[in-house]
Amino acid sequence: MVTIIASHTVIPEDATPQGCLWLSDIDQVVKLRHTQTIYIYKSKQNTDKAIETLKNSLSKILVYYYPVAGRYCYKEGGRIELNLNAKGAILLEAETTKTIHDYGDFSPSDSTMELVPIIDYNQPVEDIPLFVVQLTRFQNKDEGLAIGIAYSHPLSDGLGAIRLINSWAKIARGETLEVNELPFLDRTILKFSHTPLVRFEHKELKPLPLILGRKDTSEEKKKKTSATLLRLSPEQVDKLKKKANENDILAIKNKGSRPFSRYEAISAHIWKCASRARELEENQESVVRFNADIRTRLVPPLPKNYFGNALTQTAAIGYVGEITSKPLGYVAQMIREATELVSDEFIRSQIDVIRGFEHLDDARKLFMGGVGENIPYFGNPNFNFTSWMSMPIYEADFGWGKPVYFGLAFVSPHDRAVILHSPDGDGSVLVCLHFQIALLELFKKFFYGDI
Repeated sequence: MVTIIASHTVIPEDATPQGCLWLSDIDQVVKLRHTQTIYIYKSKQNTDKAIETLKNSLSKILVYYYPVAGRYCYKEGGRIELNLNAKGAILLEAETTKTIHDYGDFSPSDSTMELVPIIDYNQPVEDIPLFVVQLTRFQNKDEGLAIGIAYSHPLSDGLGAIRLINSWAKIARGETLEVNELPFLDRTILKFSHTPLVRFEHKELKPLPLILGRKDTSEEKKKKTSATLLRLSPEQVDKLKKKANENDILAIKNKGSRPFSRYEAISAHIWKCASRARELEENQESVVRFNADIRTRLVPPLPKNYFGNALTQTAAIGYVGEITSKPLGYVAQMIREATELVSDEFIRSQIDVIRGFEHLDDARKLFMGGVGENIPYFGNPNFNFTSWMSMPIYEADFGWGKPVYFGLAFVSPHDRAVILHSPDGDGSVLVCLHFQIALLELFKKFFYGDI
């Protein structure tokens, strides 16, 4: 059991700009909720001193990242903007009756959700804080502490959030941010004035396929999911990469192209395992959706430290028969082609899809930004990938060492996988898998079966 013992509102240390901050069309269609993640630290730390360190440094970092201290407001057509009113972030102090070992490997569960802030959405949007942090000390104070984060997604994508937290940690250590570490906050760089012009079919936004013979997803939605952490050793990662790059017909076809990456090999392996575990018909269509970072894909590219959502959705589409029977490289190529589709023209076309809607709530139904029934169901026969492999997720050292764990706190109701590198720094990879409970053991059997 976790008890909140104190709550602090932290405002920027110095005066910050006022007014409204325009949010891009991409910001409008991400999940209109908070993403909840946890950092686990095992070093001994005086929690009273830790709270003071976090408060003081948070007040300083909010001067640079002042949008985080604001609040949303709704405009005509369902658009949200940021009111730069400096109402502040929230810092919670908490304690738990559990030891650090009671949480196991910290894979997402009801237990890990105790370590992150709970957001009350039954209040006006103008009153909901966008950044809430919970510091929890374990029953045995010498075991370390947990820092739970609730971060509102329209503020930025994961990379923006990680950069914020790492910069906050740097200030907490008594260091100074370099000029090249400061966020670029002007999102009007993604504001287009031309008449919307959709130039692609945008299969990634089409309704997802249903299980053959079904009329809707209601039956699958009733099935519970759970989350588990699957570790791939460096040797297993190498084995998957070698399998993906074997000299099969596909490799001959693509002779001279670069080898498949860790992400392409691992995500292809996951898609194959999910398709096998579900035991669907061979002519069953399956879609995997995932995001591609657009910072360097746009022409001209976005500023290096652009703070906002800079992701475009894309999708790979295949049939269960080919996914399960073809070589790993074949499936990896499907994922690569979906990624390579994301060009400057494609990105602008997808943004124009959003701009073409009279009311943004209708656009949100196509993406992951809806709520309730508006969220597309990514379960059987489909899947969703998130890759954090390129992000510096373990650099959040607030002065008591780097985290020994970082990950999502919540269990997704959809089938999805979050792929991230291990904190061990040895080349191993963690896959945080969210999957139907009834099929989870079969998935694991296929996942580790030949590697």
